[in-house]
Amino acid sequence: MIEIPKIPVSSEDVLKVATNQEVVKLASHAIAKIDASRRIVNQVPLSSKPVYGVNTGFGALAEVILSQERLKKLQYNLIVSHAVGWGNNLEPEIVRSAMFLRANMLAKGYSGVRVEVIEMITEMLNRNIIPCVPETGSVGASGDLAPLAFVVRAMLGEGDVYFNNQKLPAARVFKKIKIKPLKLDIKEGLSLINGTEIMSGAGAIVVERSKYLAKLLDLASAMSVVALCGRKEPFSLELMRLKPHPGQIVSAKNILKLLCGYNPPKVKVQDAYSLRCIPQINGAIREGISFAQKIVNTELNSVTDNPVLIKKNKKTEIVSGGNFHGQAIALAMDSLAIALTSLGVSSERRIYRLLDEKLSGLPAFLIKNPGENSGLMMLQVLAAALVAENKVLSTPASVHSLPTSASQEDLVSMGMTAINKLKKIIDNSYAILSIELLCARQAIELGKFKVPKGLEKFYEILHNEIPGACEDRYFQNDLDKISQLIKSEKFADLLENEIF
Repeated sequence: MIEIPKIPVSSEDVLKVATNQEVVKLASHAIAKIDASRRIVNQVPLSSKPVYGVNTGFGALAEVILSQERLKKLQYNLIVSHAVGWGNNLEPEIVRSAMFLRANMLAKGYSGVRVEVIEMITEMLNRNIIPCVPETGSVGASGDLAPLAFVVRAMLGEGDVYFNNQKLPAARVFKKIKIKPLKLDIKEGLSLINGTEIMSGAGAIVVERSKYLAKLLDLASAMSVVALCGRKEPFSLELMRLKPHPGQIVSAKNILKLLCGYNPPKVKVQDAYSLRCIPQINGAIREGISFAQKIVNTELNSVTDNPVLIKKNKKTEIVSGGNFHGQAIALAMDSLAIALTSLGVSSERRIYRLLDEKLSGLPAFLIKNPGENSGLMMLQVLAAALVAENKVLSTPASVHSLPTSASQEDLVSMGMTAINKLKKIIDNSYAILSIELLCARQAIELGKFKVPKGLEKFYEILHNEIPGACEDRYFQNDLDKISQLIKSEKFADLLENEIF
């Protein structure tokens, strides 16, 4: 069980809730602060002083002060008008992560919502009622307004949700399991949508996937070193300490561990960069992931509402600011996209070398009787297509601001655009590494190379799942199998235990 507010909250916490492995409960000790903040918000309509989003309109309409009887309708109108999106629905894991993070932030007592608002979110999480949220609609400033509005609309008993593996109307689900839809009070609609939780929740998930890809990259790289009879000396830790980037040292240690007992049957004076510079390239990718992790961790533990209740000189004030802006996470996701695109670029270069008989010393396209057989030719073509797509997708989104809301929101982060691109890059990267592992395994078998002790476990799994090819066959099946294999829990557990 995770009690909120959890301070600090980690990516691992987010993943557990995202995959429905943890029950979430509001801590009893948090209720007093939440109630105290709510009492302050309730006093605002009794004053003539304008307080953004509490007794005024939103965005460019912030100067419009509303009468008390219109304030609750204001909150409802905010949700239904802002729930505008396009495209496929976000993965349930991302929506669950955002709901958890928003509840965790609200439970800190800086927003002035009622306890029942937070408890509504936790009940939906614990019953695994997941709002349907289109993936496109957030510009990443004023928070993830549109996607979070879809979440809140479901809390009101409107729109669709996923429940028991079905897409159903929220009202029907609530009626069936006897949940009373939420009715919004003053400020609550704004407090539920004015934050970065879709971006930060998705960011936590993609960072964790990227960390696993970095380990797969080291494995595939080591397999290719053996398949191409590469030298071992460039991975020397003594050499690494002369350029001590942490990621570079970790990658070198992984390669050395995997190559334990390796003695190439033939060696060149120097290997190509895609082999010789594996620690430097893979290590830089790890540094990119570390940067993204640092930014995401800060965002996970931030208060991103607007306005917020802050204690200054023993007096609580309602302060309007810009913590909802997603520029930091947008930059981090763009950087991660570039790092993972580099992952694919380096992997494809080794795939190319493995298939070129002049570079590998093995039969062309890793097949007997080339000419009669095309071998793994098209796997490299696919890798090239995936790398090209990743290069296009790695163009930064965070520099493409467009003004919104009559230029009140004149500089936005496009953080969710960065994440949507990044998710595709991650999918492509799994495919590219699957191709490298498939080609390296075929090359080792074709060249009858001795498999180093550190690689034996992985090689055996690959060999047993996908037998070597003596002639052409439907290689799509091989690619699909290896892609599923490397994403399996069994393989992931082995990799996590063997590689840093």
